[in-house]
Amino acid sequence: MLLQTIVSDFYDVVDLIDNSDQLSHLMTEFCGIAGIPFFALTHHTDFSLNPKDAVHLHNYPPVFARHYHQNGLMTRDPVHRASEFRGAGFAWSSLDTLLNLTTADANFLQEASNAGLGDGYTVPVHMPGEHTGSCSFAVATGIVFPRDRIPLVEALGRFAFEAARRLAGAPSIRVGSGGYLTDREREIVILLGRDKSEKEIAWILGITQVTVNDHLKHARQRFGVHKSTALLICGIVNGFITRADFL
Repeated sequence: MLLQTIVSDFYDVVDLIDNSDQLSHLMTEFCGIAGIPFFALTHHTDFSLNPKDAVHLHNYPPVFARHYHQNGLMTRDPVHRASEFRGAGFAWSSLDTLLNLTTADANFLQEASNAGLGDGYTVPVHMPGEHTGSCSFAVATGIVFPRDRIPLVEALGRFAFEAARRLAGAPSIRVGSGGYLTDREREIVILLGRDKSEKEIAWILGITQVTVNDHLKHARQRFGVHKSTALLICGIVNGFITRADFL
């Protein structure tokens, strides 16, 4: 019952958060209630390049966080690598069954353990047009991650990451915003997703390139985006097309 209450309470207030300090405090409080002291919400990218709209919020031990960034480990993190091909969450203790761990990976995990990060669980997040992201939770070194908390962290992780995306300025495209694709626009956007040029699309569909441009212009205006390639994301998010359409 406690787990359901935590998830329900978090869901009720997460959209009211208006800055990252509030989100960090909320995550710390809820994780403390669940007996899981550490969390990290992040996109898997090199933050030394100051990427726009990227999520990066955590309460990991400062010594490990400094070591992590100073040595550029975000692009070599085995947890991040495993997230690339996972839809559901996974325990760090199972990494050796998901990846062929290298000596460098083993050293990385040992450094995390030495800094106080013990067993953990990561919830991958895949958003069209963005770097893979994740929400990770960890207990202290020497503690076994509580398996009965896995449903809790799966839900908390996804709610929290979406809140972090919003605070970081990531684009928000919502169903019901007035955007839609006509049948012809859908055909054109799918062909864009197959890497066809507007000239090629016109030839394939037996229409002029001007007509293709007009269809794309009207669709962009409807969704409020400036690039035709953004219509791929709009179409996927709103259910007009699927990734399978691009295969």
